[in-house]
Amino acid sequence: MIAKIFAIVSLIFLLYFAHSTFAENELQKRLYELGYPTEGFIVVNNTMKFADGHIVRFEGNYVETYPITAQEALNRLNNYLAEYNLKLKKYNMRIEPEIKSMSEKEENGKLYWVFELYIKKGSSKFFAGLAYVERKEGLIKIKGLLD
Repeated sequence: MIAKIFAIVSLIFLLYFAHSTFAENELQKRLYELGYPTEGFIVVNNTMKFADGHIVRFEGNYVETYPITAQEALNRLNNYLAEYNLKLKKYNMRIEPEIKSMSEKEENGKLYWVFELYIKKGSSKFFAGLAYVERKEGLIKIKGLLD
């Protein structure tokens, strides 16, 4: 009995660890594709880009920090979608951001992390819109089926 419980707990832990490691690696890969370093920071056109995705911009004597990292943006977005996913659970559906679609956008003077959202059911998925996570304060706006 104890061996079965240990095996089940170990399996759950391994699945969680594998999933979180995979998602983190996918996020790091996407950041690298967007021009972020794999460690430390780089300076490009008066902007310091850090490995976790946060940036600092220099405009003369003015310094502006955008502290929302890519991981934090993804976490905030998943928390935002949790209520929708609870409602969709009875239909065996979920709304999920796609990490490999993550991009950066400037709109109305604000910087955003942008993720494509998909509604998934089993192996099927269809496009549900775009999620914008503001990089300074972490505010979220959705353009698509949820707005």
